[in-house]
Amino acid sequence: MKLSFYGSVRGPFSVTITSCTFALNMDTRKEEGLEDRAIVKIAAHLPDLIVYGDFSPERPSMDYFDGVLMFVDISGFTEMTEKFSTAMYMDRGAEQLVELLNHYMSAIVEKVLIFGGDILKFAGDALLALWKVERRQLKNFITVVIKCSLEIHGLFEAQELEEGLDVRVKIGLAAGHITMLVFGDETRDYFLVIGQAVDDVRLAQNMAQMNDVILSPNCWQLCDRSMVEIERIPDQRAVKVNFLKPPPTFNFDEFFTNCMTFMEYYPSGEHKNILRLACMLESDPDLELSLQKYMMENILKQIDDKQLRGYLSELRPVTIVFVNLVFKDQAKAEVIGSAIQDASVHINSVLRALRGQINKVFMFDKGCSFLCVFGFPGEKAPNEVSHALESAVDIFDFCSQVHKIHTVSIGVASGTVFCGIVGHSVRHEYTVIGQKVNIAARMMTYYPGVVTCDSVTYNGSNLPPYFFKELPKKVMKGVADAGPVYQCLGLHEKVAQHCAWCA
Repeated sequence: MKLSFYGSVRGPFSVTITSCTFALNMDTRKEEGLEDRAIVKIAAHLPDLIVYGDFSPERPSMDYFDGVLMFVDISGFTEMTEKFSTAMYMDRGAEQLVELLNHYMSAIVEKVLIFGGDILKFAGDALLALWKVERRQLKNFITVVIKCSLEIHGLFEAQELEEGLDVRVKIGLAAGHITMLVFGDETRDYFLVIGQAVDDVRLAQNMAQMNDVILSPNCWQLCDRSMVEIERIPDQRAVKVNFLKPPPTFNFDEFFTNCMTFMEYYPSGEHKNILRLACMLESDPDLELSLQKYMMENILKQIDDKQLRGYLSELRPVTIVFVNLVFKDQAKAEVIGSAIQDASVHINSVLRALRGQINKVFMFDKGCSFLCVFGFPGEKAPNEVSHALESAVDIFDFCSQVHKIHTVSIGVASGTVFCGIVGHSVRHEYTVIGQKVNIAARMMTYYPGVVTCDSVTYNGSNLPPYFFKELPKKVMKGVADAGPVYQCLGLHEKVAQHCAWCA
């Protein structure tokens, strides 16, 4: 079995080495044959950080460790979703879309797993992966993760892009101290990774152009500089990776094998030919119950009904509610954790009452974001749009009063998006992708401190005009034309607006 050591996807260095540890095109039939066990199906939706974690009943709870983070952003998925949402593709649009999405995403997931990474979250057209290691191992693991990143880029350069779609990736890497926060209530649990390394990996990815790998300042400080050829970024401490430059005597197989001995859940021995050790989980009712709390009810029902992955994927009209919380003190994880706990309990209770669900929670720019959705399978309601706006105003009012939350911003958008399972057979998540998701996120970002909605939501709410106020148009990144943007007013503002209408 051969493994090419790509010094760069563009650079001059190239070596071929025999790999006795893993193959790039691993046979996953063994994992797929074990997927009938409910616990294996559930674990496929969750990272090892949770599957093999400590299920403390305390909420919020925190864990502290070191590691390397990889943030992969994939361009082209939103355009792909919009294309297959058109009338031309309505018969088989969802089927063709999920096939293409997972063609690209599964290749990235497989590469990350082969290199020992743990995929923490999928967020639409991006994913966050972790290599959890002791601090003294960071230097070597940064080399491993850089190589993984370059090979991910190589995947997209090597293959012909289908359907005329231009799919490319940009990658940010960071390393250092990480805090895991677990929060929730008696019905649902959620988790986040927070801290400087998480902020750094997002900033590194934001600096990247397509086909770039960017190292955060701390990652560059901690890495083996003799192994990496870099390019300085003007006015930045972060650096761009050009290629790896190991010495002639360097044996990557031995280096990699040694590194993986420090990864507790990396498949080895009799399991060395599987991608993920969680595929081998034995039935355990207590563990199964603990893991189920991290998943949406409609996904658990599909697992109970033994639905195939493809059956969970569709182009579906929904209403997106994107909530962002910015905190007064970013430095203290304990304070942030308490605020997120209080907010999440209220958000979950409001959504459950109005048939909405929290789909994702992740750190976004300077705060924490909740991606909430109305209209998932089994949750469709006649007054979906007005319910979404009602919940948004309720959440805004409550979170604005939570201690240590500085600013609450909410964007609401309605329309057809892709709802489905994205990833690989051994690690995937139920996610939403589409222009309406992007519009909700952009409104949340460009109109801070208020509840905003798009014109489709405004028109579909059947609420009186004085419930809204049209806002000045802004050019929003990645959105060609969002149309009019409206502020959804709170109770006191509605009274004032109504008086103005009646005057």
